[in-house]
Amino acid sequence: MRFTIACPHCGARGIARAMEKKSCTQWEIDFQCDDVTCGHTYRTRLEMFPPELPIPERLPRKTEALPFDV
Repeated sequence: MRFTIACPHCGARGIARAMEKKSCTQWEIDFQCDDVTCGHTYRTRLEMFPPELPIPERLPRKTEALPFDV
């Protein structure tokens, strides 16, 4: 799937060409207009809200052998 957003210059479809991760919750995405007569390039910023990091991964529980009476 491609990221697309309207070109702010001519209104045609703009296609994402590059993405740079700035932090755990923020990216910068470069778009290029799909209309060859326009060819406008522009940068957008994508940010997750709320900006808190996702729930951290849980550590595995320690297991112990259970004593069985035989």
